[in-house]
Amino acid sequence: MNKNLQMFAATADVLKIDIKVFNADIKIVSTAEPRLRMEYSGSLRPTVEEREGVVALIQNKTLFCRLKHPVLNVYVPECNVPDVNISAERGKVSITGGIFGDACVKGINIHARIIGAAFENLQLKADELDVAAGEITVKNLANARAEDGRVMLEGAFCKRADCHVKKGNIGLCSSECDTAILNSEEGNISAILPGKESDYTLAVSGASLCGAKLSGENAAGGKSLRAHAAKGCVLLDFENVPRFDERAELLGADDRERETLGA
Repeated sequence: MNKNLQMFAATADVLKIDIKVFNADIKIVSTAEPRLRMEYSGSLRPTVEEREGVVALIQNKTLFCRLKHPVLNVYVPECNVPDVNISAERGKVSITGGIFGDACVKGINIHARIIGAAFENLQLKADELDVAAGEITVKNLANARAEDGRVMLEGAFCKRADCHVKKGNIGLCSSECDTAILNSEEGNISAILPGKESDYTLAVSGASLCGAKLSGENAAGGKSLRAHAAKGCVLLDFENVPRFDERAELLGADDRERETLGA
């Protein structure tokens, strides 16, 4: 442990993590350790409680709290699948690896980075929100809402993605979603979807449309995408690049066989 950090260690399996902080960097990582552990700056001055499977950390306000930038590291055992509830003001949140139940990150002016983690449901909500999520799995709903900011999902797998930004951009790249709803009132939407256009039922509208040949609405496939950029551009494309041309490979095999027989 960093000697400049203080520590809390849970005494039993944790079912839920509650965190309430401001102006802090929060890092949640998966660990092979048997018990949840927290490391934090002394300037955080938190109250930490453990009761009936719930660990709650609340930062206490001090005279100069807004001038400091404390750190909170949370190490979650791989054997636990806790719910996570984070309330932050002007904070940075990162979640790397691990399997979680319902996760909620909300507050004011939040920067979130989520990599390689799995959730039952994931909700992100802030007046100013900058979120980038890569290689995540969400069993049910991935939901992001912001007045201002940016939402980027890359290589994600979820049953439903629902992203609304009043002023800002939304990106959905190489992500498998049964249903995707993307809405920006003043910003652009970029979606690069696996498969081909006929795999999707599309309802796309905006000040301008780019990419795939869309005629506004297309009812075709079993997956669904609804994208609306009231004052911006919707850029839509599809990933349907096979690793090899099967027909060419078969024809090539036949040609090689004939050459062998002819020889």
